Amino acid sequence: MNEQPPFDIVLREQQRLSELLSSIEETARQNRTKIANHETYMAELKKERLDSVSWREKNSLTEKLIENDAFDPAKYLASFQMTDSPYFGIVGINDCDRRLGAREYRIGKQGFVSHDNRALVVDWRKAPISRFFYDYELGDEYCETIQGKEREGVITRRDTVEIAKRRLRRMECGDDVFELAGGGWVKNPKQYHSTTDTKLANQDHRMVDIVSLISPDQFHMITAEATDGCTLITGGAGSGKTVVSLHRLSCLQFNDPDRFTPERCLVLMFNKVLRNYVRQTSADLLGTTRVDTFSAWALSAITALTGKVIKPVVGDALTARKKSSRLSALLARYVREVQEVEPLQDLWRFYGQPYVLDALFVDGTGREEFLADLRLRYSVRSQAVSFADLSVLLRLCQLRENEGPVREALDWYAHIIVDEGQDLSLLELEAILAATDRHSSITLSADSRQKILSWVDAADFDLFRTNLKEVGVSNETLSVSYRCPTEIMALAARISNRDSEQVGRHSGALEYHRAEDEEGALALLRRLVEQLTSEDRNSLTAVICKKKSDEKMLHKALAGIPGLHQQGELTFEPGALVTIAHQVKGVEFANVILYDPNSRNFRKSALDRNLLYVCVTRASRRLDIVYWRELAAGLA
Repeated sequence: MNEQPPFDIVLREQQRLSELLSSIEETARQNRTKIANHETYMAELKKERLDSVSWREKNSLTEKLIENDAFDPAKYLASFQMTDSPYFGIVGINDCDRRLGAREYRIGKQGFVSHDNRALVVDWRKAPISRFFYDYELGDEYCETIQGKEREGVITRRDTVEIAKRRLRRMECGDDVFELAGGGWVKNPKQYHSTTDTKLANQDHRMVDIVSLISPDQFHMITAEATDGCTLITGGAGSGKTVVSLHRLSCLQFNDPDRFTPERCLVLMFNKVLRNYVRQTSADLLGTTRVDTFSAWALSAITALTGKVIKPVVGDALTARKKSSRLSALLARYVREVQEVEPLQDLWRFYGQPYVLDALFVDGTGREEFLADLRLRYSVRSQAVSFADLSVLLRLCQLRENEGPVREALDWYAHIIVDEGQDLSLLELEAILAATDRHSSITLSADSRQKILSWVDAADFDLFRTNLKEVGVSNETLSVSYRCPTEIMALAARISNRDSEQVGRHSGALEYHRAEDEEGALALLRRLVEQLTSEDRNSLTAVICKKKSDEKMLHKALAGIPGLHQQGELTFEPGALVTIAHQVKGVEFANVILYDPNSRNFRKSALDRNLLYVCVTRASRRLDIVYWRELAAGLA
């Protein structure tokens, strides 16, 4: 079929795109020539200096080399990296100032200035211009201050475009959508376009950037001028807390690159699954900025502070006690009163202080056994640290250090993103804050309805938030959920016993599938997974259960279905996967099947309600509930 579009607006945009691509190529050619000419000239100067026998001439040539090196075009002629998709938005204005008049701007992920000094693409992070695109709709009147001047006018155009591999593929213009489908261009009524649609098209279900979908509220948070202190972002599932945090840091790095260099910024995720989920988007937005879990960062920070490589062991019966907020003040007291050079000996000695033992063993049970074990560890200089010890050891090392900053560990980072802050202990949060420089610049996202870790006291986050007042806190709330359909968010509100959240998308599907027994439920589940994966082979369906033992059983029951991921593997290629509830916080799937959410597995405790809330709000299109026993509270 002929791809020549019958629509004038598409023809004009294709021509504009072709002209832009030609300008990008010509600019790149001229830049290469300038760099090559400079390198040739510098090589000639170096050869002259080498051949010269006069020290005066050598000194003169050295000065020329230094002077010309400062004007090396390679230092200021930045290459344009987004040639395959140079822009995603178009905004037109008609300004009241006749000298400005009618203009159109193309908004992209990277700005582009041509060889003849024309700004052909505006970086989305250049807020004074991109605000026209994000804050206004077609026909709106605007009043903005740009470069110190008041600007008034009307928005005459606001279109979203999709360009892939240098080809225009989609345009949203007002109420119309023009799409390249089946080899030809078609015109359809405008429909809601979500990140899930992008993931399906890309056949990659990791987090995607939202630069073309940012709402005015999100844009305000992303481009906020405050750079010192803490920005606390709260909101329900799917409201965009994580992506707003990542895009905010991208803005900081763009607008103040000398301060917010990648090596002085850090992104901390809840677990490895969420880290892997955001990694592609974070690489696009933040370059080489480190994205990791708290535990992984804590291990490297301890090494930076002590020179020791720690290999923690899994499993600690005292995890909840070692996460206690009471240890924060006790650590400060211990450091004031006791001196110990060797870090791990310091840790064992801290645990052995009477006032620490009182905090760990309130009723005295197990105290003597623990103390005997500590004495043994101290005498043999034990290296056996558990993951529960990491935050205590890191905070202890930070308090002992008197000569900061220490790279990646203390007084170092210009900015840190902390995701899912409600599931971090007070010591962990304090260690993160101590790792920032004097500006204490942090973006912290949290949602109390998604706290799922039993060993972290719910009061810890509230206490830390109160303590943050000393460094300054800006509170921001995202009130619209863009992930889940209306039906699913209504169910989530029932589970959490809170008011239903505002939903920014169209309706989806929520269905219950009841079986007579477990055998029938497994048969239902298999048919459902086969149906969903065959209907759309680009989609990703997640089967979520509560127990690890159920995960293995379900994977066996689904064996042989095309596209089924390997057992224990949570990746984001199309197909189907089986996972447990505690692994899915922060991620999303097109389809979710919640298997056997019964009242015994999900009790009426706050943590179980939160976990159930997390499970149902992972679905961006449809949620199916397969069961045969009594459903958990809120689901029935």
